[in-house]
Amino acid sequence: MGKDILLTFCVQLLIMLSSFAINKILSNRMSVDDFGQYNVVKRSASVLSFVMLAGTGIALPRYIALYRGQKLHATILSLLHASVAYVLLVSLVLVLACVVFSDHIQQLVIGPGGDSWLYYIAIGYAFSFTLASFIYAYYRGQGRFRHFNFCQLLVQLSIVVPLLVLPVVSSTRVFLSWLAITLFIVIVYFTYELFHTRFILFRRRHLAGIRQQFTIIVKYSSGRLVGDFFYFSLSAFPLVYLSQHTDLASVAYYSVGLTFVNMATPVFTFMGIILLPYVSRSMAEGKSQQANRFIRKLTLIYLAAAAAITIVFYVFIRLLIRLFFSSDYLVADELSRMLIFSILPQAIYLLYKNPIDAVSVVPFNTFILGGAFVLMFILFHYAHTLPQYSWAFVVTSVFQALCAWVVWWHHLRLR
Repeated sequence: MGKDILLTFCVQLLIMLSSFAINKILSNRMSVDDFGQYNVVKRSASVLSFVMLAGTGIALPRYIALYRGQKLHATILSLLHASVAYVLLVSLVLVLACVVFSDHIQQLVIGPGGDSWLYYIAIGYAFSFTLASFIYAYYRGQGRFRHFNFCQLLVQLSIVVPLLVLPVVSSTRVFLSWLAITLFIVIVYFTYELFHTRFILFRRRHLAGIRQQFTIIVKYSSGRLVGDFFYFSLSAFPLVYLSQHTDLASVAYYSVGLTFVNMATPVFTFMGIILLPYVSRSMAEGKSQQANRFIRKLTLIYLAAAAAITIVFYVFIRLLIRLFFSSDYLVADELSRMLIFSILPQAIYLLYKNPIDAVSVVPFNTFILGGAFVLMFILFHYAHTLPQYSWAFVVTSVFQALCAWVVWWHHLRLR
């Protein structure tokens, strides 16, 4: 496990640095308004993607790890078949909804001033990212963290290439190139796993097992599907809301601070990547107290690391904006200082998020995130300035962290 933690930490650090590079390139090659639109589309595509994933990003690592602990290898195969069918069904329904109700959804996804081509490209990119996330979840459940990390890093580094070679950078060209690259890598990995694991799609004797696993996956994932929508909406909602109530320049300035928050969170997400299958296997193998002690130690480490990152960002924010964006965005320095106070509570929430899902079939995270989304909506409705919108985001993050802490230590911790 120590090797998995070290490898995952290093890869997540590289992914964070590549995110810095992407924002640096785009903020310099795009106008302020175009960069604002890019951020709206990126957040919206993230929401669509994780709705398409339908909660299997959590369900696969949990159940594969449980079945591995119980030596039920044939059941894992049925689970994979059922999960693929479920994801494709949900994705089809969502794409049809986006096509039928495009007049109402398009402006939310791409913001004002975008064309229909960008809208459909964003939907395609969301689906390609859904398939990539499915592969990540499969590798997590199998405990194959070298494959998980390499695949994730390959996708992240590959999408930097078109930003360097495209003669003209626009949101349409960026997301079209990302769609093509991600889809190509996904096809390669799916083909490899089909031959590597003998992932036979149709075999009559497995049909009963597939139906059983489909019921299990729908029961567990359906609540998480709503939770995933809320989770990624909490990041996308501020930019979508501002794009509808202010101008794209304000969206761009707000996204600077939000980008720093999102650049820090992978440092804390990486442990959750390992915790979900680890806690699930601990349940199957009767090692509850060991897992509890591990999470308690991680709480102190997360608090210290998040506080250190917050202080560094706060003190050197102007230097970091020049380094990772451009001097055009220095006006967003105070706004960014406000938003980075959400890093610490977000780190705490990310620590408890995966153990909560590992232990309980009841979607407690969905309730937490739903409450946070309602709170953010109310706070944004009564806010009128960019600083007020920033503090609304911070307050919502604190609410998430407190709820997750209460749910884990007072209701769900392993006995």
